[in-house]
Amino acid sequence: MIRVDIGPRLVRTAHKMGPNIIAKAEQTLALVAQHFGDPHRHAGLGLRKLGRRSYEARPWLQWRIVFIREPDRLTAYDIMDHSEVRTWLKGRTGD
Repeated sequence: MIRVDIGPRLVRTAHKMGPNIIAKAEQTLALVAQHFGDPHRHAGLGLRKLGRRSYEARPWLQWRIVFIREPDRLTAYDIMDHSEVRTWLKGRTGD
């Protein structure tokens, strides 16, 4: 099990999206914490590596939760759509 911290940006985005999104995000974050690093168990999460230190989980068809990998934990950075994720990745140097 890996520790998953929740970033303030994700909290703000989730609150704007409403209670259904918050509930699904909480469920996804718990599953990622349990199954990260075991590809057979997290297959249903749509968890994939984006860059050297970034990952995404796809709990909804159009939305992704973006994570930044730290040595001892994952930080759930934000909820984004596909095009926002691509733009965000282009702006990250060294990842």
